[in-house]
Order: sequence, then C-alpha cells, then structure tokens
Amino acid sequence: MDRLVKTTVVIEKCDSYEREAVVDAVRRCVEHLGGMSRFVRPGRSVLLKPNLLRGAKPEKAVVTHPEVVRAAALSAREAGGEVSLGDSPSLTQLANTLAQSGYDGFMREIGVRAQPFEEVREVDTGIEGPFHKIEIAAPPLDADVVINLPKLKTHAQMYMTLAVKNLFGCIAGKRKLGWHLKAGRDYEHFGRMLLQVARAVSPALTIVDGIVGMEGNGPQSGTPRGLGVIIAGTDCVAVDVVICKMLSIDPDLLYTHKAAREAGWGVTDLSDIELKGVPLDEVTVHDFKPARRGDLILPLPAFAKRRLRRLFTSRPIVNVEACRLCGECARICPAEAISMDREIIIDYDKCIRCFCCQEMCPHGAINVREGFLARWLGGT
Repeated sequence: MDRLVKTTVVIEKCDSYEREAVVDAVRRCVEHLGGMSRFVRPGRSVLLKPNLLRGAKPEKAVVTHPEVVRAAALSAREAGGEVSLGDSPSLTQLANTLAQSGYDGFMREIGVRAQPFEEVREVDTGIEGPFHKIEIAAPPLDADVVINLPKLKTHAQMYMTLAVKNLFGCIAGKRKLGWHLKAGRDYEHFGRMLLQVARAVSPALTIVDGIVGMEGNGPQSGTPRGLGVIIAGTDCVAVDVVICKMLSIDPDLLYTHKAAREAGWGVTDLSDIELKGVPLDEVTVHDFKPARRGDLILPLPAFAKRRLRRLFTSRPIVNVEACRLCGECARICPAEAISMDREIIIDYDKCIRCFCCQEMCPHGAINVREGFLARWLGGT
C-alpha cells in the first residue's frame, strides 16, 4: 500500500551485553525514532514489558537480558518517566522470576518498581466467538507508556516469539492456559487473539533483545544464538517483519502476521518500512534454525484430521533421560492430557498441541516431533 510516511524500524549492532555497549546501542535506536522524549514526558508512568517466561540465568537466552531492560529503563528515567516493570510468569511469582533472572540489582540501582499483573480488566476485541472478550492485566492498560521488550526466540506453537507474541504476557497468570485451551489446534485463531492483545496494549515503543537470541527448541529449551543486534520500532508488527527478513524467514509463517494483514493493523510489508541504523544485509542470517512447526494437519479436510491425526500431527515427546519427573508439564497442561506413573504419559487424543509443556519444562525434557507421515513427505 502507498504511504506518505513510512513506519520506521531501526537495527543497531551490539555484539555483547557489556553495559555501556548496550546502553549506547539502545540510545542509538531510540534516537533514530525521535528520542525517548518523543515517548516519555516528565511525570508520566512508564511500564516495561520484558519477556520473563520463567526465572532463568540471562546467558540461557530465555528472558530478555537484564542489561537491555536496564538500558531502556535508564533512558525512560532520564526523560522524566516514573518507571515500573511487569510481566506475568505462568508458574512462579514475578518477584522470584526477577531475582532468578538477574533483574534485582539494576531495579534497585535506578529505582524501578516491580508491578505484578494481578488485577485484570475485560477488553472487547471485536472478534466473534471465544475471543470476543479478553481479560488483560490492568497495569499495561493503565500505564501512560508501555515499552515492549521482547527476546528474539523461536516458539513451537507460534514459530517465533517476537514483538506481538511478547504481549501475551499481559494476560494474567494461568489465564493464559485457558486461552490455549479455547484455541485448541486452531493456531490462526490463536494468532488473531494475540494480535488483539497487542492492539489493546498498544505499546508506544518496542525494543527487541537480539544480541543473543534462541533458535531450535524454543522458547525455553532451544540453543542460544549470537545475532548481535538490537531492533526497535513503534509498530510491533513491522518490527516482526524486519526480524523475519533478517533471519531469512517468511513473515507469513507467523500466525500473528497473517492476523495483522487480515485486520489491517500494523505494517505487514517490508516496502512500507523505512529502515534506519545498519543496513539489513549486514546482519542477515541464512542458517537460523527455526522451531519445528506445530500442527501440520491443519490444512487437511476434517475427516482426514480425525483419521490421520497421529500420523501427520506434530506432538510433544518426552526425553526420559532428561526428565526429572517434577510434574510441571502435568500442572501446566490446559487440556489435562499429561499424567505421571513412574514416567510422563501424554494422552495424544486429549493433547491440543499448544506445546505449553515444552515451553514450560524447566529441564528441557520435552521436544516437538513431527508425525511420521509429515516427516516422510517432507523427506526428513
């Protein structure tokens, strides 16, 4: 589409989490977008929303690195904002997650308040069906400014977890499991719900931690991959497009991208994005390892889905050597498809392929495996 003014996405190189290097890279990104004073006025409330899937050491690449969050917080404070930080880990309290992820030090240092996502407010999404109304945490809805701080990672269900997907953390606590259950295997429907959450929160600024991302078995048990970039923009859909192009991934593989294009919200075409900072071809990666796709049976007719489900559909598989029988997968499963009897047992007839078990397993003991026919037809 023709645009008089293109949205801007910035890519800046940053090869390490050394404090001054990160601060400099984040500032360069924000300056290209008009400076932090464009977004933050003195006395205004600013909520930082990192990816805090669970408590994890920063070098594991599971959470947004604390140095990136610190740099954003420092910039917002310098602009006069009253800065807080919030997220909603599914299994643990926010305070514990912050401590385990190395956030406590800088939060005390520069006076950033932790804000758990406990109070919720119902939002009308305009989508007919089970996602017509969604309960979203009140703090991101009440903040004057939300700064979205995703970690660049793969995701078994949504393919990648980037700017739009990171805002799913604004669904409070275990309510997220309920939305997985409502969506079931309809990943496109789930992608539309994620987009509606992003629209409701409408972050003013997105800054993505791509210094070290995660490839493979994300979003928790993949392999850290040095990418050496910070990516920023005001349109989280456009930010996701640029990241996909950088990783040599078709943006249409993201269900949130399809949903954005259908809804006409956000910029979905690279030609409508003005790139600033370093040229895209200087940071392009051609061998990034994606997550295994989720439910490959979706394009089949209904009768084929029923009959060939196990042969075509990807499913979670337990690595018995890595499994410690902690039971987290059974507790997190929204379909109650997992039980324990000297080993983890998955009822694949009940399993909705949300891959919450793979996402939340603290020991990386659950992988995603394509069905036999999907592997055979794909030549793998």
